[in-house]
Amino acid sequence: MKRSLVLLTGCLLSQLAFSQIKHPRLKQEIITVCNQFMGTFQKGKFSEAFDLLKPYTVIEDYKLDTLANTAANQVKNLSSTYGKMLSFELVQEKTVKSTLSHLYYLLKFQQSYLKFRFELYNNGETWTITGFKYNDDPDDVF
Repeated sequence: MKRSLVLLTGCLLSQLAFSQIKHPRLKQEIITVCNQFMGTFQKGKFSEAFDLLKPYTVIEDYKLDTLANTAANQVKNLSSTYGKMLSFELVQEKTVKSTLSHLYYLLKFQQSYLKFRFELYNNGETWTITGFKYNDDPDDVF
């Protein structure tokens, strides 16, 4: 009896864990999440921004938490050189058929910018964020 209860509890917990992952059928829903991320990030709410991605990505939560802390420290250090964060814009989308898409955003500062890239994957039915990075290299955008 005890063994069955433990097994049943384990199954229920795993169902709850998997039910939190969202894989929308429409790409626009993922783009909306990326836009929300950028708006929240631009306001300096780094942990909240990365929390927005968690249900839509295969990237482990602990890695996103680490990225949020790293981003907060980096932006704090950049602000003396780049100035204040002003705004963001989606500047380009590159696609490979209907399977893979890269969204490129610029986060504008007073003196410079950061480029953000979201990698989106479609398995034929649903969309997922499979990668994320940011830097100040404009090569992918041009």
